[in-house]
Amino acid sequence: MKNEVKNGIIIAIVVVLILALVYLTTAVFLTGEIGNNKNGDSDNNSTSEENANEDVSSLTSYDNMIIVGRIFDQEDDTYMVIIYSQKDSSDALKTAISTYDSSDHDVKLYKVNKDEAINKSVVSDTDNTMPTNSSEIKVKDNALITISNKTVSSYISDDEQIMNALK
Repeated sequence: MKNEVKNGIIIAIVVVLILALVYLTTAVFLTGEIGNNKNGDSDNNSTSEENANEDVSSLTSYDNMIIVGRIFDQEDDTYMVIIYSQKDSSDALKTAISTYDSSDHDVKLYKVNKDEAINKSVVSDTDNTMPTNSSEIKVKDNALITISNKTVSSYISDDEQIMNALK
């Protein structure tokens, strides 16, 4: 009887350890939930208000996010799509995108995060400035594409010009 209880406790501990290991592996390697320091700061001196602002901005950053395969499938007659890296883009570009999102504009801005695995197909050594469908879209760095009536009417790949276009 004591052996059965002892074996049961050992099995329960092993199961808990395996589940913890699976969670940690997922959190660290797949989602970046643990150990991801966005600001590059190692000190945790941020206030709760700053943390709240970061939480709000991270929640709103997914407004109008689409996958690359849906770029030409939007309902609007004219709209813009920014293809960018949320990890590698400058703060100035991120601010320009956020400011455009929070303002009232006639032309809607959709966002494609090329860091996501489903959007990796757009990353290339060269830009295709006149794609006719989603599979032809190739971006070297960042790009702001204006689409009118399901065709590309403008393609901007310079960050400064992108920020000016979003003003």
